[in-house]
Amino acid sequence: MNECGLNTGWPGDEYCILPPPPDKGFQLHIGPTNYEHPEPEYVLAPNEETTVNFEAVSGNDEPVYFYYRQYRMRPGTHHNIVGTTPANALDLGQRLAITNHLIEDNPKHGKIAPENAGVGIALQPATPLTVDIHSINVSDRPALREIWVNFWYRDPREVTEPVLELAAPGDIEFAIEPHADTMLGPFRCAVWGSGRMLWMYGHRHANNVRFSAWRVRGESRELIYEAFDWADPLLLEFSSNVVNPAPDRERKVEGGHSGVLDLNVGDFLEWECHVINQTDGYLRFTNQNFTGEMCILDAELVGAACL
Repeated sequence: MNECGLNTGWPGDEYCILPPPPDKGFQLHIGPTNYEHPEPEYVLAPNEETTVNFEAVSGNDEPVYFYYRQYRMRPGTHHNIVGTTPANALDLGQRLAITNHLIEDNPKHGKIAPENAGVGIALQPATPLTVDIHSINVSDRPALREIWVNFWYRDPREVTEPVLELAAPGDIEFAIEPHADTMLGPFRCAVWGSGRMLWMYGHRHANNVRFSAWRVRGESRELIYEAFDWADPLLLEFSSNVVNPAPDRERKVEGGHSGVLDLNVGDFLEWECHVINQTDGYLRFTNQNFTGEMCILDAELVGAACL
């Protein structure tokens, strides 16, 4: 915390981090050029909620691989999604980084598990990027939008397993009636290839009370993820050097699978969201955190896809 020594008067100065050494990685920074007179796109009015795509360029001047990422965001940032800019309307781009937490390292503390020694994500020089930032200011004072993401390089000679991002939205056509208690899902995708899941979390909004996910293999249906706090969504890593808590629905204990989470051809991933609409209007698939909902399974996979 407070690596940069900022003293701007805006909340969240302590979240700033220094960039990696130039030969070790680069930092993606989205924020104002002048803290005394910030550009309007970086200022949130009191009680304002908005999602904005910012354009950027990756900081590498030659082809690289990366895996370890550090995220820091000022208070009020709900999500930050970094992806390659689509070349055209039919190109969805490639996700490179995503977080819902003001402070997050992926993998934790930069410790790459032995089985992931060959994992890496390729990035071409000066790649055009789109940075999707969803921000909410619930205070009575203006707030600043700003994020820092450090990308740490991997030795290309060691990279043998490319990473595939998974963002499975489930249903995007729902309409939940006012004050209704309902379930979105279960949704399902089929696993292709044999590999493993590196991490996952459930992306949802303020009317969600539970997000659950399973790996289905034949007659076996293992609960691999269960979480209850929409505002601080649980992210679970699945590796040999991480032990996750066992979930307990009755006691509202969040947790899931521990150790390597292997995926085989014929497996399925399933997920569902328990939603209680606390509003007087319909909930639909939108970025509005309090008046819209989502039930998205976000994850990174190696050796497998889920379609």
